[in-house]
Amino acid sequence: MQNPALEYIFKRRSIRKFKRKQVPRELINKLVEAGQRAPTGCGMQTYSFILITDKNIREEIYKAIGKQRCMEEAPTWILVCADMARQLELFEVLGIETEMGSLSKFVPAVVDAALVAENMVIAAEMLGLGSVFIGSVWAAMKKIAEMLVLPKDVLPLVLLCLGYPDESPPLRPRWPLEAVLHENKYALPSKTVMMNYYEEANKQLVEMNYFPKSIRSWAEHWQKKFPTEEMKEWEEDLRRDLKALGFVP
Repeated sequence: MQNPALEYIFKRRSIRKFKRKQVPRELINKLVEAGQRAPTGCGMQTYSFILITDKNIREEIYKAIGKQRCMEEAPTWILVCADMARQLELFEVLGIETEMGSLSKFVPAVVDAALVAENMVIAAEMLGLGSVFIGSVWAAMKKIAEMLVLPKDVLPLVLLCLGYPDESPPLRPRWPLEAVLHENKYALPSKTVMMNYYEEANKQLVEMNYFPKSIRSWAEHWQKKFPTEEMKEWEEDLRRDLKALGFVP
C-alpha cells in the first residue's frame, strides 16, 4: 500500500545526533499544533508543553537525570506534561461539581499526553526533523516539576528532543504482527516464537552496533537496565513523586 503518511510512520526512528542548526519557532509551533490534533478524552486536552530554552534550566535538568549526548546536541527541548490542573480550574470556573481521585486524573492525562507526543514526532519526521524521547524524566519528576514551577496535578511525562538529523540509523527490529495482534482474546506467543524473534532481533542489533562495547546482547542490556534492587528503589521514588504531584493516593 503506497501512502505518503504511512511512509513517514514506517521510516521513523529515534535520532541521537543533531546538526548545529536551530529549529525555527514557526516549526516548533506547528509541532505543538499537530500534537493538539491527537484524540483526547471528553475533549479535555489534559496536556501542556514546556519549551525549555534557558541554558541554566537545562543544566539543572542534567544534574537531576544525567547528561546524554543527544540532549546536549538537540537544539530544541519540549517537555510534554500530563496536565489536569487546567481542566480542574475550568471545572471550578464553570461551577461543575465533581471530585476526581488521583487515579481518575492520572490515567486520562497520561494517555492524552502520550498521544500528543506521538503526533509530534510523526509531524517532526514529515517536516525533516529528527527526534528522541528522554524517559529518564521519570527518575526525577518532583525535582523537574519544581524547576519548571509546575503546579499540583501537572506531571512531567517525557522530554522530547528535536533537531535536524545528523545521522541516518537503521530501523530497529519489532515483534512480528502475530505476536502483538490478537483477535477476540489475548494469546501469549509461544516460547518458540519469542526466542525466534529475540535471536533474529539480537543478531540485527549486534550487526547495527546498537550496544555499547561492554554489552554483548539484548538480554545483557535489559539485565543491566532493570536490576532488581534498582527497580525496587525506582518504584518507591515513583510513588513518592506521583503522590507529591497529586497523581496517586
